[in-house]
Amino acid sequence: GLIQRATLLNKILADCYGEQELIHTRWLSPALVFAQPDFLRACHGIKMSGDTFLNFYAADLARSPDGRWWVVSDRTQIPTGAGYALANRLVVSRILPEPFRDNQVHRLAGFFRDTQSALAKLSPRGTDNVRVVMLTPGPLNETYFEQTYLARYLGYTLVEGQDLTVRDNCVWLKTLAGLERVDVILRRVDDDFCDPLELRNDSILGVPGLVEAVRAGNVTVANALGSGIVQSPAFMSFLPGLCEHILGEPLKLPSVATWWCGQKEAREYALEHLDELVIKPAFRSHLRTPDPDKPLTDAERAALRKQIEFDPDLFVAQERIELSTAPTWEKTQLAAKPVGLRVFIVATENGYRVMPGGLTRVSPDAGGRFISMQRGGSSKDTWV
Repeated sequence: GLIQRATLLNKILADCYGEQELIHTRWLSPALVFAQPDFLRACHGIKMSGDTFLNFYAADLARSPDGRWWVVSDRTQIPTGAGYALANRLVVSRILPEPFRDNQVHRLAGFFRDTQSALAKLSPRGTDNVRVVMLTPGPLNETYFEQTYLARYLGYTLVEGQDLTVRDNCVWLKTLAGLERVDVILRRVDDDFCDPLELRNDSILGVPGLVEAVRAGNVTVANALGSGIVQSPAFMSFLPGLCEHILGEPLKLPSVATWWCGQKEAREYALEHLDELVIKPAFRSHLRTPDPDKPLTDAERAALRKQIEFDPDLFVAQERIELSTAPTWEKTQLAAKPVGLRVFIVATENGYRVMPGGLTRVSPDAGGRFISMQRGGSSKDTWV
């Protein structure tokens, strides 16, 4: 189900930045693509090696009390968390060596070897001596630990935008010995911050001229610039139909029930059930939506209704989900806490490969419906 989903999202991305056949034939609403700040017009028409825009993908899964699995969110721009999963695994395998051995736990090293191999094959030059770097926003970023940890584990140079320069449409790394050619950039910088010349002109995190170097085919960026558009929760309501249309098969792993308010029937349903649904921004924006853990007041309900009716494209409504629980150590005893599982997928020569494990995130509140590491959540190692 995860491989099918990654394949589907990759084909949607390839179409949105290529022929745009899905928009012409009305399988996708134009507003779903062109109204998004994550759709980068400067990247339209850029060809990617093997038509792979989604080199890495992560999905947040939740299990309902009846045991069924649902995709709660898709991570297509910068799928973070694989480094934390690796760190958890190394710690737990040392603390619990006997159960780790007795249960014949699948190791994670193979997944990261596939990652190294897949990135090396993205080199436009096709040489044996491939230079791969990891582009970071810097030490102030909240996942900087993971970036440094992964870069060291994979053997990549960790660089900031100012460490790179573009000359003759090629990307070069500044070193004490002079400039060294860069073939592949594994990025941890948001799409629109990557190039102040063609994307966001106030960015000091990117590399001026990077888009032109990618366009010329002299460097590969993973994931492709602009891949954040299918991260929008609004796409979830279109995936079952798109899967039948593009892949000719039903969607194996369902998404949490989603209504994009840009469609008339979905909007009417959302407005009728405001108290039962979670209202979210459809796209990355500064829109403020009510706290889903608190009931709506009459004033909040009226204001929200007015917002949705004024600009419906900007909102999605999603079903409220009850997360399954797992035993968690709290102070001096075990407690049942809601959990969600983030799984990771990498594109290889032979298709997508799923990490045999993942990052289980634990809610800090016993009745929590939303899990966030920034709000005090913790994590567990996940064994297969």
